[in-house]
Amino acid sequence: MAFSNLRLLRGLGRATSGNVMLEFALALPVLCVMLVGMLDLARYGMQRSAMSEGARAGAEYGVFIVSTGGMTSLGTSDQAAIGTTAQNASGLSGVTVTASLFCECTAGTSVSCTSTCGSGTLKKYVKVTATRSFTSVLTRASLSFGSRGQWTPPTSISATMTMISP
Repeated sequence: MAFSNLRLLRGLGRATSGNVMLEFALALPVLCVMLVGMLDLARYGMQRSAMSEGARAGAEYGVFIVSTGGMTSLGTSDQAAIGTTAQNASGLSGVTVTASLFCECTAGTSVSCTSTCGSGTLKKYVKVTATRSFTSVLTRASLSFGSRGQWTPPTSISATMTMISP
């Protein structure tokens, strides 16, 4: 009886059939954390791209309004129209848009949009900034990696686009 138990123990020492399952069980949590991190990063990138597209569309519409109307400032209704255009183009909800008009002379000096430039031409710029909150899949405020540092997920997404009026 003792001899058969000894033979069984020697056989178990040489058996490798459970190693793969054990290694997979040890690697699975690390792989899951990496997968969740990649998915969160992809969500952030997609929403950031949509915000950039929305800001670009809003700035294009603002340039159209300024160039066709010969405006020297953006009214409340113009800012609302630019904001609606930017939000619709982004395809996201909860987007906050701010639009502004500023001017400068050809030499690069900032001036009021009602003034004229002495030797150069007045250039009008429309600046649109779109912001939105971002909720990470990782619900903790930050993840600590000990001496290797820590990671804090982003809490907002912002995109700014500035275009010149012809």
